Amino acid sequence: MPVFQVSSRSVQQAAPPKKKPRRLRQEWSAVIRFVLAVSAAGGLFALLAIFIQSEIKFILLPVFVYLAATQFQRHNLKLPVFVLNMLLNNTPVYLLLTICLAFIYYGAITGVELLIHPEPTISRIILVTTTLAWAIILDPVRVYFQSLIEQRFNLRNREAVKTIEAFTSTLREEIDLDQLRERFLTVVQQTMQPYSVSLWVRISHEQQEQSSAVEEIMVSGDDPLIAYVLSHPGALEIDRLQLDSPVLQDLRLHAAEIILPLASQGELIGLLILGPRLGGEAYTREERTLLDTLAPQVSPALRVAQMVQEQKSEVRERERIEQELRTAQDIQRSLLPKDVPLLPGWQIAPYYRPAREVGGDFYDFLPFEDGRVGIVIGDVTDKGVPAALVMATTHTMLRAVAQETISPGEALAKVNDLLYAEIPPMMFVTCFYAILDPGSGRLRYANAGQDLPYRQHAENVSELRATGMPLGMMPGSYYEEFEVTVAPGENLLFYSDGLVEAHNAKREMFGFPRLMTLIGERSGGNTLINFLLSELTTFTGDNWEQEDDITMVVVQRASSSPMEEASATPMGGHTPTHP
Repeated sequence: MPVFQVSSRSVQQAAPPKKKPRRLRQEWSAVIRFVLAVSAAGGLFALLAIFIQSEIKFILLPVFVYLAATQFQRHNLKLPVFVLNMLLNNTPVYLLLTICLAFIYYGAITGVELLIHPEPTISRIILVTTTLAWAIILDPVRVYFQSLIEQRFNLRNREAVKTIEAFTSTLREEIDLDQLRERFLTVVQQTMQPYSVSLWVRISHEQQEQSSAVEEIMVSGDDPLIAYVLSHPGALEIDRLQLDSPVLQDLRLHAAEIILPLASQGELIGLLILGPRLGGEAYTREERTLLDTLAPQVSPALRVAQMVQEQKSEVRERERIEQELRTAQDIQRSLLPKDVPLLPGWQIAPYYRPAREVGGDFYDFLPFEDGRVGIVIGDVTDKGVPAALVMATTHTMLRAVAQETISPGEALAKVNDLLYAEIPPMMFVTCFYAILDPGSGRLRYANAGQDLPYRQHAENVSELRATGMPLGMMPGSYYEEFEVTVAPGENLLFYSDGLVEAHNAKREMFGFPRLMTLIGERSGGNTLINFLLSELTTFTGDNWEQEDDITMVVVQRASSSPMEEASATPMGGHTPTHP
């Protein structure tokens, strides 16, 4: 559905001038004009026949008839007004040249006839017929020279043409759409003198979303006016358009008279709508010709200005997105722990690498007064500032609830209910929360939809399984809670989906099986992280564009003490699903 931005101007007066009514249809008006023109020519010929007795006077009859018919039709039978306008609005040179051209034209026809028919007894019918033929043949030459005189010496036309030439000469330099519209409307007001003028500029859907104060008009895609103006370039009289168009009906209600399509390369750029002239007179053919000359020059300029505006909007949008990404990154980094807990006999190694489009990965360490440490890793759906804000909210809630609640499952349940009331629609948070007792190696954990961590023990790799809905998705959710004992020499890997969902050039995914195999090949700590990153680079290639944040936390217990058999005891009466 085409959408147009509308810029309008109107003369400040009580009411628009009333258009002088047309009492007759155009066809009957043309017939009457022709009859009156011929009658006037015949009357003038009869008057001259009284004073000229020679047969040569019949040369004048067809010339008078032809000139009267063409001139009266052009000036709508308003001979006194036309003559007055000629005297007031034109220079003496223009009047003199026009009279000289008329004598040359008449003299040329008379001279040709005298050369062709020197004998005085020539038939009157032949004389009239040949004279009329020569009048028609030589008239294009007369019209051409008359147009040159009009352009050069007609005062009113010359001022209008100069105004338009001054405007069009700077069109290539004007790339500001708003200024171009204002200048175009000013030129139309100065040259056409309408009571009101409106410029409709077609805009895209993106421009429509960005515009606010400018008036907009939506036109139905099947409105016949759009197809008609594209196939009929040039100024069109609205009263003469016979279309079943709601837009056309609305224009008639607002007393619009002229509609000028502005098209470029078969695409409708806009419409120029002119109301009635200030004096109530109809627009002349010369004025419509000026509009027709102006349209093909303004249309490309409008399109170029539109493209420049679109590019500026894209630049502003990119800058806004870049600023949003920087803000999201600042929020995300500010919430990540500054220090890693130092636990005797343990090594904790975090790694975080954000993607260009910041996701919602986070991790945290929560120290308790009794020496235990809470380990949190999570991911917020969505990207950018919204994800960063939800991440900050979840981070704050977890820290507050964790100090009140001993059980990881209960902590996640409380955070879930709190977050559900505040989280935006279609967003949720996956989160794994564990509490580690460094002295005994016991790890109690619950999971809210996060990718399952891996445990490396006795040359085997297993998953820390627990079920639970993502946070903020459904109130009143229950979270399974389990406990395992991490023996000396064992490793735990907590990670986000940015690692396993990375793709290579063949669109193959890094995947869980690959990750599980690689964990069994290396020990923990930074050594395991560096090894996994090296394997990820080999898999994706050097030109890989990271799609999501990558977060890893490795917890390794030193192997100085004898190996203990790891156990897994379900909390709350649930049976463990893994060893």
